[in-house]
Amino acid sequence: MTSPPTAAPADDFYLAAHDGIGGRSLLPYRVLGVGLSAALLGELMFWRRLRTDGDLVYVSDTTPTGDPATSAVLHRMADSSPYGIGQWIGYFATGAAPLVERRLVAAGVLRPATRRRLLGPGTTTLVLADPKRPGEPATRIRTHLSYNDDLDIADLMLAGLILATGLDEFVLGTCNPRDRARLSDQFRRRMPPPLATLVGHTRAASADPAPAAAR
Repeated sequence: MTSPPTAAPADDFYLAAHDGIGGRSLLPYRVLGVGLSAALLGELMFWRRLRTDGDLVYVSDTTPTGDPATSAVLHRMADSSPYGIGQWIGYFATGAAPLVERRLVAAGVLRPATRRRLLGPGTTTLVLADPKRPGEPATRIRTHLSYNDDLDIADLMLAGLILATGLDEFVLGTCNPRDRARLSDQFRRRMPPPLATLVGHTRAASADPAPAAAR
């Protein structure tokens, strides 16, 4: 596995899964959580905190990553027995979005905004500081494919998660058959087996209305 990527894949997945103008999620909340959960597990694989044995995933290093989101996931996994990747994806799916949102708020990518009401208290929601940001991850992937450049492994995993959750319908819809074939070829040649397994379980969990959770 390569070193941790500069841009966190879970952050990129969150951005890609949101509309830049209205800030709404392009995916059902459950599927968004599945994708973010898988992305956080993938980040821990990049950090070399997890190792896999078939479908099982083990904590190989309990040292915190220095990032609150992945450290929280790692701490929970370290206190438990090994479980299947699909079970962990299901377990963290309900809480992954708040973890990533807090990270994006700390980075200034999201900011709280209060909408005042005529009667009653106002409501506070998170909005994008720059409405152009959500388009950047998918644009980066499409550009590399159009030039027949290899994606780095983090973006290759991100592309896999986009496809596995059905997000490609919204963000990779302009990819022509040639570029999609190039992406498939890169999956086949370059995707590390643990990440390929992660993407496969993400696809299954996205299609399952009640993915199995670790207990």
